[in-house]
Amino acid sequence: MTAAINGRGANFEVGAVKPLFETRSVTGLGHSYNVTADGQRFLINMLPEQAGAAPITVVVNWTAGLQK
Repeated sequence: MTAAINGRGANFEVGAVKPLFETRSVTGLGHSYNVTADGQRFLINMLPEQAGAAPITVVVNWTAGLQK
Protein backbone atom coordinates (compact mmCIF):
# COMPACT_ATOMS: atom_id res chain seq x y z
CA MET A 1 0.00 0.00 0.00
CA THR A 2 1.09 3.57 -0.53
CA ALA A 3 -0.08 6.93 0.74
CA ALA A 4 1.01 10.53 0.31
CA ILE A 5 2.26 12.02 3.57
CA ASN A 6 2.93 15.55 4.76
CA GLY A 7 5.20 15.88 7.79
CA ARG A 8 5.67 19.63 7.65
CA GLY A 9 4.22 21.88 10.28
CA ALA A 10 2.64 20.84 13.53
CA ASN A 11 0.46 18.06 12.07
CA PHE A 12 1.43 14.80 10.37
CA GLU A 13 -1.03 14.25 7.52
CA VAL A 14 -1.61 11.00 5.62
CA GLY A 15 -3.45 11.03 2.30
CA ALA A 16 -5.63 8.33 0.78
CA VAL A 17 -4.19 4.82 0.93
CA LYS A 18 -4.08 2.84 -2.33
CA PRO A 19 -2.40 -0.33 -3.60
CA LEU A 20 1.18 0.17 -4.80
CA PHE A 21 0.85 -2.71 -7.28
CA GLU A 22 -1.13 -5.93 -7.71
CA THR A 23 0.34 -9.41 -7.50
CA ARG A 24 -0.77 -13.01 -7.45
CA SER A 25 1.42 -13.90 -4.50
CA VAL A 26 1.56 -17.38 -3.02
CA THR A 27 -0.17 -17.58 0.34
CA GLY A 28 0.31 -20.00 3.18
CA LEU A 29 4.11 -19.94 2.97
CA GLY A 30 4.81 -17.34 5.65
CA HIS A 31 6.21 -14.17 4.17
CA SER A 32 5.57 -14.12 0.42
CA TYR A 33 7.74 -11.05 -0.24
CA ASN A 34 10.92 -9.29 0.82
CA VAL A 35 12.29 -5.78 0.28
CA THR A 36 15.85 -5.00 -0.82
CA ALA A 37 18.12 -3.28 1.71
CA ASP A 38 17.89 0.03 -0.17
CA GLY A 39 14.06 -0.14 -0.17
CA GLN A 40 13.87 0.27 -3.95
CA ARG A 41 12.75 -3.22 -5.03
CA PHE A 42 10.52 -6.08 -3.93
CA LEU A 43 11.11 -9.81 -4.35
CA ILE A 44 7.74 -11.53 -4.50
CA ASN A 45 7.02 -15.26 -4.49
CA MET A 46 4.40 -15.57 -7.24
CA LEU A 47 2.62 -18.29 -9.15
CA PRO A 48 3.88 -18.66 -12.75
CA GLU A 49 1.76 -17.64 -15.69
CA GLN A 50 -0.32 -20.55 -16.95
CA ALA A 51 0.42 -20.14 -20.68
CA GLY A 52 0.33 -23.89 -21.25
CA ALA A 53 2.21 -26.92 -20.14
CA ALA A 54 5.63 -27.52 -21.72
CA PRO A 55 5.89 -30.86 -23.51
CA ILE A 56 7.83 -33.65 -21.84
CA THR A 57 10.02 -35.93 -23.96
CA VAL A 58 10.67 -39.43 -22.61
CA VAL A 59 13.47 -41.43 -24.20
CA VAL A 60 13.21 -45.18 -23.70
CA ASN A 61 16.02 -47.64 -24.33
CA TRP A 62 18.50 -44.74 -24.44
CA THR A 63 21.42 -47.05 -23.63
CA ALA A 64 21.06 -48.71 -27.05
CA GLY A 65 21.93 -45.37 -28.64
CA LEU A 66 25.25 -45.26 -26.77
CA GLN A 67 26.61 -48.29 -28.65
CA LYS A 68 26.42 -46.62 -32.09
